[in-house]
Amino acid sequence: MPSLEIEGKSIEEAVEAACNQLKVSREKLEIEVLNSGSTGIFGIMGSKKARIRATVKEEEVEIIPEAETTLHAEPDSMPVTSSEIDMVDEARILTQDLLKLMGLDATVQVEQEKETLQIKIEGDTSGLLIGRRGQNLDALQYLITRILNRKGPDKIKVILDSGDYRSRRKIYLEEVALKMAAKAKQTGKPVVISPLNAHDRRIVHLTLEKDKSLKTISRGEGHLKKMVIFSTKKDQSEDPPPESET
Repeated sequence: MPSLEIEGKSIEEAVEAACNQLKVSREKLEIEVLNSGSTGIFGIMGSKKARIRATVKEEEVEIIPEAETTLHAEPDSMPVTSSEIDMVDEARILTQDLLKLMGLDATVQVEQEKETLQIKIEGDTSGLLIGRRGQNLDALQYLITRILNRKGPDKIKVILDSGDYRSRRKIYLEEVALKMAAKAKQTGKPVVISPLNAHDRRIVHLTLEKDKSLKTISRGEGHLKKMVIFSTKKDQSEDPPPESET
């Protein structure tokens, strides 16, 4: 059957070109990915084209016995689409390239669940990747998110983790939130937690939201904001106490 090898900026672009040259629809082609390609550094340097082998499928006639039922069992899970595979590969290669630029030798694992990419980095023991209070990790997560979403309107969420930092940080913030909440209840005065990013503020809020005797608000400008915890059952002081470090 007719077959050809062809390149494109992405696998989907190469498939489209193969359809045009062979003059058939996508459903009539068997696609073998020879090279998934690479976006390079920041989508500019060292990029590599994707390469595929496209073969026109043979026409098949299926004969169904009359006695065969037309009912079919539902599949246990939905099949993984080529676009999901492309995004996972692109995220892995991009993260590896950025780590090389930072001089870090680490392994990268990427999993996709709907519109969220979970990227786990293992092997960095210097603490450089995480930074103070996860600032470096957050900055790298933001950069990867912007690069992966540069192609179109569809937005993918990226959660970047290293050495299980996200879980350890969550446990720590929950402990701080409960400690500060107890202080607010005891003194009847608002307690301030030092500036946190939006993700960390949400952890504090969710930890305390079921306690109807408490109220949490954010104060400040920009990416980092203070969190204030109020006890609603006592008179509140107008001046908050000194903020607590997290």
